[in-house]
Amino acid sequence: MDSAELKEVFSNRVRLVSADLAATAQLFAQLYGDFQTEIVHRVCCTPVADRPYTWVDPLDGRSSHVILFFHGGGYTMGSTNDHMQLIASLVDRSGTTVLAVDYRLFPEVTFPGPLDDAEASYRWLLEQGIAASCIGLAGISAGAALVTQLVHRCAVKALGCPALALVMSGLNDFRFNRPSITFNSGLDLVSMERLEAIQHFYFPDQQSFESDDVLCIDQVYEHYPTTLFQVGDQEILLSDAIEMHQSLRSQGHDVHLNVVPQMIHCGQMFARDYPPGQSAIDQAAYFIKTALQR
Repeated sequence: MDSAELKEVFSNRVRLVSADLAATAQLFAQLYGDFQTEIVHRVCCTPVADRPYTWVDPLDGRSSHVILFFHGGGYTMGSTNDHMQLIASLVDRSGTTVLAVDYRLFPEVTFPGPLDDAEASYRWLLEQGIAASCIGLAGISAGAALVTQLVHRCAVKALGCPALALVMSGLNDFRFNRPSITFNSGLDLVSMERLEAIQHFYFPDQQSFESDDVLCIDQVYEHYPTTLFQVGDQEILLSDAIEMHQSLRSQGHDVHLNVVPQMIHCGQMFARDYPPGQSAIDQAAYFIKTALQR
């Protein structure tokens, strides 16, 4: 399956911009479920009592390092279960335990609700006796934005710098003024209309998206985790990843950029039939495994 074929699957199954958010979420859940493989049975899933968290461990047991994972969905949909194919692939191929977080979504909350939940999950791991140096962060799409925002929160609140960050297809600037939003608009399955809808739902006062918590791309950091920015060359968010990588590199941080050829937004979710997504997962898992061995 190439990108054009994947976009056709999307257009036949779901609409990214719809007034019926619950129905759209259900359609996406069904679509993601159709791309699951047997790898979801090569991990051990254990819900955390009284918390919206799920431990996802390798079959040989919990690792000494833990990756906090934040799903995508534009802050209106998505779940750990939806993303289990991706999560299980990262766990199985890196040998690293994940704690997946089902943060609150619109309409229950708007900004900064999901970010507050991300911070709470990080603090919870610290309370379990897991050092910041043993915690990694990973997310895709909206969840990837939470990763960069949580890194900023950790710095501002002196929570300790995580060991690594994996930012997959992340939105790093809600002002939507980066070049690839224009030049990749005809290639990607995410449109400017979808981005504007996310901004409308997540920032109803139309001002919060200019806070330091959100404009991570403009910040200066004394410390930053070893990071991989992963993005497809056909994504409208390509420039976000490139420019944030450049900014952090210029500050002297250990950050890396993986531009996946011929990949559209969130291609990792469809890796079973979509070679660019499979390549992305392979490189993401390799990054986790090697970064934690340093």
